Amino acid sequence: MSNREAIGEIISELLRGREDVERIKKEVALRFGLLSMPKNSEILANFPKEKLTKKIRRILLRKPSRTSSGITPIALMVKPEGSCRWGCIYCPYTGKAPKSYTGEEPAALRARRASFDPALQIKNRLKQYEIQGHPTDKCEIIIMGGTFLEMEEGYKESFVRAIYDTLNGEVSKDIIHAKALNENARHRVVGFTIETRPDVCIPYIQEMLHYGATRVELGVQNPDDGIYKKINRGHSVEDVVSSTKALKDAAFKVVYHVMLGLPGSDPKKDMEMFKKLFSDERFQPDMLKIYPTLVLPGTKLHELYENGEYTPYSSELAADVIAQAYRYIPEYVRVMRIQRDIPASLIPTGVKKSNLRELVEKKAREAGKVWEIRAREPRARSIELRNPTIFRKDYRASGRKEVFLSYEDRDRENIFGFLRLRIGEIGLIRELHVYGQEVEIGKPGKIQHRGIGKKLMAEAEEIAKKEFGLERMRVISGCGVRRYYYYLGYSLEEPYVEKPL
Repeated sequence: MSNREAIGEIISELLRGREDVERIKKEVALRFGLLSMPKNSEILANFPKEKLTKKIRRILLRKPSRTSSGITPIALMVKPEGSCRWGCIYCPYTGKAPKSYTGEEPAALRARRASFDPALQIKNRLKQYEIQGHPTDKCEIIIMGGTFLEMEEGYKESFVRAIYDTLNGEVSKDIIHAKALNENARHRVVGFTIETRPDVCIPYIQEMLHYGATRVELGVQNPDDGIYKKINRGHSVEDVVSSTKALKDAAFKVVYHVMLGLPGSDPKKDMEMFKKLFSDERFQPDMLKIYPTLVLPGTKLHELYENGEYTPYSSELAADVIAQAYRYIPEYVRVMRIQRDIPASLIPTGVKKSNLRELVEKKAREAGKVWEIRAREPRARSIELRNPTIFRKDYRASGRKEVFLSYEDRDRENIFGFLRLRIGEIGLIRELHVYGQEVEIGKPGKIQHRGIGKKLMAEAEEIAKKEFGLERMRVISGCGVRRYYYYLGYSLEEPYVEKPL
């Protein structure tokens, strides 16, 4: 019997109302004598479109976590050649991928298969998501690898144009035109992230705004000038402070990449680092990516390890340190990632466990309540909106007041959406996000498209006007979300949307 016939039988069982898809697959595979079970993506690809209900689609949806934060992430890698001129001692470069990647990470493998062509990377990723049954109309772009902003001007311009033209399905005249087209495209850019260094940031802020970027990830590692010298980082703590302020004043969301166990640090110093990030108003990142230092072949750090001059953290020690650090991470910060996506086979010693985040969160919860955002997102859980309320947290960051508004259930176990408002001469809304499984534009969901964003915006506008006497609000927005803000009375003042209060 063929695999196609087996898939047809599985589809028939699902149409009869059965929901135990894994059991169905096992039964059919045994009955048809298959060596392996059909993949859910194969079943979805062969399912009659007119009979594919929301319920069946949900049952078959593989890896719902990819879109459970409300968006479809698309990671794009730049070409390896000329990707970075710096020489940090821990940073790998194999020639197979841009600097800081080995070429064997999932995103790097996808990029290599596409010859680092941004258009092909996007097409392949969208196809993969659609086969798996995910909506692909709300896309979050991230440009990864090396130091993109220092690459040649023509390359950067063509790379960004290719992103928009591919998502738009048509060729634009220039980036401004491409962004305008994306407002009504099938695949809309709701977020756009660029990774860079703290000292390769301020001169490029207008350029990033021109590209439509909404978030910047800074390689902060550990803000200590002594450590920076040991790792040959090439910038100072003052660069971190000044770039953080400049980015927030331009309304960007700011992510810090931090590293544990660097040469010159230890568990106690790492704990002090986390404490400093959120007690010193010069820092206060909105999000974190936490990376235990890895010893990778071909790096200067690997030489130090081989010579007995450096010892990396074990998985257990890294989990303990990060779990303890969670007590310093406030409710307005999201821990986006813990641990690099590098195959364990390439790591000779140190942190190798792929489930490090799971270990960290278990330890952190045992020690007390975890406040960081990602741990409280509904994600793939089935949660209804029951008696939610808006909570408010005010704090100082980079010389200004920040107001964090969150829409949560009353016990604060689940966060459904939030807004970041920065108070300056005008109000700056740096982020508005509603969580829950991604729902196609224009269709209602359990959490998305239920008016949460509108409530948060109204609250922020009232605070800005009545408490701080501000007369104007400015929002940094992915170009694919602009129409939502037009609906709320905002108008385009490139690169932002703005509204008089």
